[in-house]
Amino acid sequence: MKITFILSQYNRISGGNRALFEYANRLQGMGNEVKIFVLAKPARWYRIDHWQRIITKTVAEIPPGSIDWLENKIPINVLSYNDERLIPDSDIIVATAWQTADFVNRFPDGKGKKFYFVQHHESLWTREKTKAQNTYYMPLKKLVISTWLKEILLEKYSQEAEVLVTPVSEKSFFREEGSRGNASRVCILHHDYDWKGYKDAMDAVKILRSRNCKIDPVVFGEKLQDPSPLYEDAGFKFEYHYRPTGETLRRLYSSCGTYLCSSWYEGLGMPSMEAMACGGALVTTDTGGSRDYAVDGETALVSPPKQPEQLADNLARVLSDEVLRSKLADKGYQRIKEFSWEANSAKLEKQFKESLDE
Repeated sequence: MKITFILSQYNRISGGNRALFEYANRLQGMGNEVKIFVLAKPARWYRIDHWQRIITKTVAEIPPGSIDWLENKIPINVLSYNDERLIPDSDIIVATAWQTADFVNRFPDGKGKKFYFVQHHESLWTREKTKAQNTYYMPLKKLVISTWLKEILLEKYSQEAEVLVTPVSEKSFFREEGSRGNASRVCILHHDYDWKGYKDAMDAVKILRSRNCKIDPVVFGEKLQDPSPLYEDAGFKFEYHYRPTGETLRRLYSSCGTYLCSSWYEGLGMPSMEAMACGGALVTTDTGGSRDYAVDGETALVSPPKQPEQLADNLARVLSDEVLRSKLADKGYQRIKEFSWEANSAKLEKQFKESLDE
């Protein structure tokens, strides 16, 4: 089959992008012809180079192996201008975000059977809420990465969807034999989106510090190279890692006994899953997408979003009870191991082939 993925961007580190490239690589390895296109940057009408791109309608190719944080075995074609004539005819066209769904929906049928890989309920946080919502009604076959997203599409938009819970890469994230992270080290993702809940996480840390609970926050992120503003907001310094990738990120996860997720909602939540695969115990809010792997009292401790006090209580339980922490870490690790790239890729290819017979 000829399969084309349309991405909204490729250079921002995200679990969603990493998953899309993994599927593309695997589908190519299964004998399919896979192409990746990325939407053009937003228009800047006052710039001469923008008009040159419109006139020439070029595509810039980024060669395989050129992205430092993922394995791109397939060239990335960056559109100079969002024109459907730059997209080749395929058997399958896959939209991967609301902007790309809006683009793909305008394609003639000859471009290929249209799929929409929904990785978040984007209307919850994007500025273009109505436009995002409208894409869920479009006649594209829906694929989702969590049971929560499947339920949302059915209940809010009357749309059926196939669930493919994104697995963790066993090659990149794994638990070292006999290794246990330091119990007091708590890993936290920093992000400047409010809904990622970073402020709630640090409020929970502050609550535990006020109780004289031993806790060593370990923060990582790609938004700030200089963590000084974070130290100022927190009122204390902590360990900070800027843009860790590959083995550096795995070692970071492995060094921490607990991963703290405080998001208000997540399509799935790959950092939590990656940390669990590296042997960490998960303390999380109920993000929706986390329900596929975070079972309260079994594989994680779960509290409602936007409740730092309850998040702190759960974190205190894990930090003060090594038996509980070990149990959550072990059961969480086993749960993450249940998701398979081989099974998902075969299921995805089958979905594509069956659509061609309809």
